[in-house]
Formats: sequence, structure tokens, C-alpha cells
Amino acid sequence: MRIAQISTLSAPVHRETGGSVESAIWLLTRELARLGHQVTVFGSADSEVDGELVATLPGPYGAKGSPDDWYLCEWVNLCRAVEQSERFDVLHSHAYLWGIPLQTFSRGPLVHTTHIVPDDNSALLWERSPGSCVTALSRQQWSAYPKLRPMAVIPHGVEPSQFTFREKPGDYACYLGRFTSGKGPLQAIEAARTLGLRLVMAGAENKYFREQIKPLLDGRALEYAGYVRGEERDQLLGGARVLLYPIQFPEAFGLVLVEAMLCGTPVAAMRLGAAPEIVDDGITGYTAGSAAEFAEAAAKCLGLDRRKIRQQAETRFSPGRMAREYARVYEEVAARK
Repeated sequence: MRIAQISTLSAPVHRETGGSVESAIWLLTRELARLGHQVTVFGSADSEVDGELVATLPGPYGAKGSPDDWYLCEWVNLCRAVEQSERFDVLHSHAYLWGIPLQTFSRGPLVHTTHIVPDDNSALLWERSPGSCVTALSRQQWSAYPKLRPMAVIPHGVEPSQFTFREKPGDYACYLGRFTSGKGPLQAIEAARTLGLRLVMAGAENKYFREQIKPLLDGRALEYAGYVRGEERDQLLGGARVLLYPIQFPEAFGLVLVEAMLCGTPVAAMRLGAAPEIVDDGITGYTAGSAAEFAEAAAKCLGLDRRKIRQQAETRFSPGRMAREYARVYEEVAARK
């Protein structure tokens, strides 16, 4: 098949990039090419993909030569793909559901995936075009809108070779993610204190970090590792005895959960959003329904078999499985046309 992947432009599509959506598109593109499909990616010029790249802008939002208005960047990219739509058997837009209004103008069928928890506006957009093909990352993602049924639920795949299995971890728990109240960094600190475990936190500095987290750092019980990626990210996750994921609001998926599991590191997560679909209780971690339960869940994680955690993650979240499931959707959509 001739397949177009329409990326978001918060980062280049690359094996190691700053954007989780763009890295997922890189992996999906590689796997589809391995299956024998011809894949074209619409994204920023600094992307590196297995297949053809149509560079719609010099770089991500605000890069030299690119608008600093991220909405505008996304629309430029989407419109360029639709402009060339006659070249493809199917086009897969990852730019929220913004491609739905462009379906009338597209000469190839569109598949839509949003990588966040949808809001009322997204639901309204889909409701106005009920025949749209929308896929979900988890069963929970669209659960607030039961009348809207995704064509398929396809969890992310993660490349196992990017994460090193560590049978014997270090002496710390890990928090890795954005510093926002919704991610629960303060709850992670409290849980680590309850367990008597050193906590290493990683993520980009922001106002919340400087006001809420930085005053608590002491370099012993609570440390900050900065913003990590690539080998540093792998080492941090693999060295942790447990990954703490005390989110306070639902999320559509959680790539860091799978990344930790591929290192053999168990996950303690709040029972919100997609977390219960990703974490196999008693095998790859434990989920909790309250702050008190969360500390207990983290304690139970310390006794799990790290080799079984890695094996389960490889089985459930393989890149090949993800690509095959999307290919089946593409074939069905193309056949409809």
C-alpha cells in the first residue's frame, strides 16, 4: 500500500526525538516499511524516516523559518498532505482530529488518531462527520463518549532494543515526566518517603518544578536528574527499583510505563486512564485507587520478577504488532473506497 503518515510538528520525526507522538510515528513508519508498504511522512525538514519525507516546514514550532503559532504549523502540514492525497491509498493523520474537516477535499481516505484524552470539541468534530475512521490508543481514551466508537484500539509499540534489561537495579525509585500537578510529582515524593526509598526525578524544568519541587531537593533522599533522553533515559529507568506514576487525571496512554517495563522495572500507577490497560497487576506492576493504596502498590512492585516484566512488555507492546494492526485498518479503509 501507499501510506501517508501526517505527523505533528512539536519535534522532528526521529528515532530519538523530544516528542512522544513523533517518535511513535518514526517507529510505525519503520515497521510499515518492513512489512513492504511504501510510506511517506509529512513533517519537519529535520526528520529522518524510513521512506519518503515531505518537508512542509524547516523545523518544529518556532524553529528558524517556521511559524511560532503551533496551530498554524499543524494546519500547513495537514493541508500539504491533503494537497498530495491522490498519491496515496490511505492517509493517517496524527494531528488530533483536525483532519476531519478536510476529508471532503482529500482524494484518498483518511484515518485519524489523537494522542491525548479527547475533549468535547473533539467529540463534536467527530459527531459532525460520523463516518470518520478514528482509532484509539486505549479503550479508556474515548470512554467519556460512548456513542463514538473507534474503528480499532491499537496500543503503542515500543522498540525493545532502545531499552536495556537490568536484572539488578539501583537503590532508588524513579519519577520521569512533565512537572505538572496532573502528573502527581508531589504524590511520588510522598510515596517514596513512605517507602523509605531515595527518589530520582527527571523532566524538563518549568515554573511548577521551580516553585513546588526544587525547594524539596536535598541531593540525598530526593534528587533531580534533569531532562533525560536516549542512553541517559535508559540508564535512569533501568536502574530504578520501581517507576512511580501517580497521575491525578486520565491519560490516553503512557509510553514511559512500557519503557520502564522493557528495562525490567515494575510500575506503580494510579488506576486512571489507560494505566490499568498497560499495567498487568502482579506481573509488570500494580495499580492503585488512592494515595494510601499507591504507596502499598509501590511496595509490592519491589518483589516482582524483572525478567518476566521485560518478557510481558515485549509480547504486548511490540512494534510489529502495532504496525500489523494499523495495516489491517488501512486495508479496510482503502477497500471501502
